[in-house]
Amino acid sequence: MVKDKFLQEHLPKTRVYSPEELWEYTEAYKRVMLKPSGGGGGAGIIQVTAQGEDKYLIHSGKRRRVVVGKNNTIQYVQSLFRPKTYLLQPRIPLGRINGKPFDVRVMIQRRSSREPWIITGWCAKLAGPGYVVTNVARSRGRVLPIRTAIKQSNIEAGPHLLSDIRIVAAAAAKQLGRAYPTLREIGLDLGIDVDGKPWIIEANFRPSLSLFQKLEDQTFYKRIAAMRKR
Repeated sequence: MVKDKFLQEHLPKTRVYSPEELWEYTEAYKRVMLKPSGGGGGAGIIQVTAQGEDKYLIHSGKRRRVVVGKNNTIQYVQSLFRPKTYLLQPRIPLGRINGKPFDVRVMIQRRSSREPWIITGWCAKLAGPGYVVTNVARSRGRVLPIRTAIKQSNIEAGPHLLSDIRIVAAAAAKQLGRAYPTLREIGLDLGIDVDGKPWIIEANFRPSLSLFQKLEDQTFYKRIAAMRKR
């Protein structure tokens, strides 16, 4: 996706983790996310926040711990790692509802590589209390209609926010479809920052339908399931 100039503006700056990169990122952004490459379900995600005076707040799951000193911080952070390559990203200031962050799942599907991508559903994933990850199962969070979430949030939502989400999602699907010609569906996770800008968090190639089953209105679930059968 970084090869597309439009999408570059909606992708967090991402690097492979190393201690040197971590210190560069905490100095530049203060709050940093470490994510396992190829992980799933929000597992193994760690937030590191520089608090000054060589102190760092480490947030993993519901656990929070302040560590003093760079060497101690590296040792503790790496003890939380899963056996995967880790990536570094600046923490996106996600929109919040009553202090809890949320992001958006957009389902995009196509019948074949010769047919266009179609957005068949979207919803908001609200993190449970005390979590920085929005994965509903892991954080015991909730699924909300996207319009409801935006309305209840602290996001400065302009009149074109939903259109902007659609445009970013469609562009991401088009680019990913070129790289993976046999791909037929994408569960795209987008973060919406407090200024109303969409950011691409990750693209899931085997997305579950369970999120859409949790919505009271089953229109999206039925549409997505029907598309899968074709």
